[in-house]
Amino acid sequence: MFRTVLVAVDGSEISHRALEEALAVARAMQASVHAVHVVQTGVYPTMILNNLEPPDIAQQAVLDSLEREADEILADTDRRAAAAGLRITPHKRWGHPGAEIIALAQELSADLTVVGSHGRGRLDRLFLGSVSSYVVDHATSTVMVVRAGPTAQDHGR
Repeated sequence: MFRTVLVAVDGSEISHRALEEALAVARAMQASVHAVHVVQTGVYPTMILNNLEPPDIAQQAVLDSLEREADEILADTDRRAAAAGLRITPHKRWGHPGAEIIALAQELSADLTVVGSHGRGRLDRLFLGSVSSYVVDHATSTVMVVRAGPTAQDHGR
């Protein structure tokens, strides 16, 4: 029995499918749903975010753009959940996507973490994505990896 479901979203078609599957499980189990979007950062943006170095105008513009994109993705996720008759709790994180997904899953005591098989990167489309692979390797609870193809709605669940 799943009580708390966490789904990772990045705005890609596969993450929309992952959300659909997470919502189907949540509905069937009467579980709460949390959605996380992680803004991937490298060392330098992380230093800026941790106030180790003030950003210049160009860097701040990039950070602002990433922030807006994250907000848009989470707002779209909320709309999709509402259309399915469910409510989600959104979470925005900055850092390594896999590590942040695992950390949030542990903080929430999530019983199930749902991720897409690949994200928005080109190489991720060829193999099991590095984020989903990281989550599978490091999760302490059940992980559902959603591949491209039919969704729960297509199966009549």
